Amino acid sequence: MDTHLARMRAHPEIAGRVLRLEYTSVSLNPQAKLFGRRSLLEQFDPGRIDDRPVLAAFEKELTCPWALYHVRRILPVSKTDPTRRGRPMRSVERVRMGRSSALGRRLRAVSERHGRPVEIDERYGRVRTWMLRRGAELPTVEELMVTAPYHVQSKQVPRFEREWRAASWQGVRPVD
Repeated sequence: MDTHLARMRAHPEIAGRVLRLEYTSVSLNPQAKLFGRRSLLEQFDPGRIDDRPVLAAFEKELTCPWALYHVRRILPVSKTDPTRRGRPMRSVERVRMGRSSALGRRLRAVSERHGRPVEIDERYGRVRTWMLRRGAELPTVEELMVTAPYHVQSKQVPRFEREWRAASWQGVRPVD
């Protein structure tokens, strides 16, 4: 890890792009941190002089257009082992593009109007609202709206809508 961080400090522009990629990924899925429970971003300390150029490059990367995303995820039971989780299925829809601050204000306002709790990353700008949080037992689903850099295209596996409806009809509901 130390060697990797030193390499990133030596190339802050590249490090900034890598941090933006991870930040975007974690925005859409908080479970997607690169180092298990810690993100790569958490490895850099704004109080450390050597880390400041990397964090400045990351913040520059975040000046790009942002998007509001609708993310749904199905976490099924494994077909071969009912005690394990199967391959997750995901749907990502880029709903709107714009400035981070404007999209965040809009998502906060709509979420608060509907009584949904809002998670706000004050430092870098992400706003996330959970419509459905995944349950502890499988199968389960989750659904969220989140703002993040615009780089993620809308995508979903071909059978996603059918599987999503089936999960809903079978009573697969996570904790709200």
